[in-house]
Amino acid sequence: MGTVNTFAVEWLEPLRAYPRWLVLLGAAVATAAVLILLAKTLKWGLYLGLAGLGALVVFGFAVWLES
Repeated sequence: MGTVNTFAVEWLEPLRAYPRWLVLLGAAVATAAVLILLAKTLKWGLYLGLAGLGALVVFGFAVWLES
């Protein structure tokens, strides 16, 4: 675990050379972009899931009508 922590610190260390507000703004924009992409993916997954559920209900109703 110490190796991962050391790698993260070494990887982020060059960001100290930039103004703090610029680094925080970049992190905020990157976080917002990830959240937007995740929300879109979840939204379309929900739509597909609801469409599948609707198709399953219609299929079940069709089977019930035939019996």
